[in-house]
Order: sequence, then C-alpha cells, then structure tokens
Amino acid sequence: MNAVWHLCRRDLVAAFASPLAWLVLAAWGFLTGMMLALTVWSVVGRTADSPLYVGVLSTGFTLLIVLAPALSMSAFAGERQQGTMALLMTVPVGDGALVAGKALAVFLVMVSLIAALIPHLIAVALVSGLAPGQLVAGLLGLVLAAAAAASLGTWISLLVEAPVTAYVLTFGVIVVLVLVGALPPDGVFGPLAQGLGLGPRIAPFLAGRIELGCVAYFLALTAGGLVLARSVLTARRLEG
Repeated sequence: MNAVWHLCRRDLVAAFASPLAWLVLAAWGFLTGMMLALTVWSVVGRTADSPLYVGVLSTGFTLLIVLAPALSMSAFAGERQQGTMALLMTVPVGDGALVAGKALAVFLVMVSLIAALIPHLIAVALVSGLAPGQLVAGLLGLVLAAAAAASLGTWISLLVEAPVTAYVLTFGVIVVLVLVGALPPDGVFGPLAQGLGLGPRIAPFLAGRIELGCVAYFLALTAGGLVLARSVLTARRLEG
C-alpha cells in the first residue's frame, strides 16, 4: 500500500502543479454553480418537483463524462509523451501497484471536484432544505462513477501513445455506455440498455436509492478497468 500511495502522491502533486487540474476545477465550479442558480430561479414562486440539489448532482454527473477523460488521459500516455515511461517501469513495484497508484490519483482528483459541490449544497440547504438520505445516495453515485471513469481512463491511457488520443477514446467509451442506456427499455435491446447503460445505473442514485445491482455495476467497471490495465502493463513489460 505504501508503494501505491507514493505513486498516487507523485501524480497528485504533478496534477495540481499544472494548470489543467485548476482549469477543470474552475470549469466544474462555474458550471455547477450556474446550474444551481438556474434551478433556484426556475422554482421561484412555486413548489419544486424534486430537491433542488438533484439538478446540481445531475450536472455533476454530466460534467464527469466530459472531464474525466481529460483527467485520466495523461496517466500513462503522458509519461510516454514526456519520455519518462521507461523510468517509471524501473520503479521496484508490481504492475498492479503501479496501475492502482495511477488510477487512485485520477480518482482523487475527481473526488476533489465532487467535494467542490459542498458550497452549492450548503446554499441549497439555506434556501430549501436537504433530504440527507437522497443526498448521500446521489454523492455515492458520483463517487462510484468517478472510480469507474478513472479506472477505464487509466487502462485506455496505457493502450495509446498520445494523451489526446486517450481522451478521445475514453470519451468515446463513456458516450457508448450513455447511448446504450438511452435505448428504449421496452425494445428489443431493452435488457441490454438496462444492464449496461450508464444512465439507468446512475438514475437510482440521483433518485435517492442505493441499489445493490447499480453499485455492483460501477464496481465491476472499476475492477475490470484495473485488471485490463494491469494485463496491458504486464504484456508491455514482457515485450521489453
């Protein structure tokens, strides 16, 4: 675990020493803040159909789809671009620890974005009120989605040479999962949409429900990405 944390801390320091993480954080804060303002404005003078923070959490999920690939694209592809991949491969840790450290760093950056929602939630509490159970479920859904995106992004970053390519491919994979979930639930591919689609799996969390199947879905994506990344790294090491 020490090796994983040291690798994670190295990447966290590098991430927050560059403008990209701060630009992403600023964009996240601005867009979620705008969503909160629009939500509050839309319910002035009438009763809201759902807690006001649901719109903020939904916006956060949408932004994760766009921003997560930007945060994970340099996990390994950035090392190649900077010429430090060979040096990284000489670090005396196992392939699993190396992948875990990289993915954990990406995940923690995403968690910092989710934590940045707290001021918005406090603002909502001041003007309306909070349903603690629904709020916890929504935040848990975002954290699980962040873990899955970090894992898949780390894996894809190992497959390509350039960070931009990693971004495009990771974004493409996430969009495919979103589109699958948008298929009609009563159609021929309904079971596929409900089983593999991202939308149907995040929806219960935003509605305040923690369903075991949805938790297992995100954990499976996370574990699958880590296993695939470790396999790719091991294969590259054997190739020399």
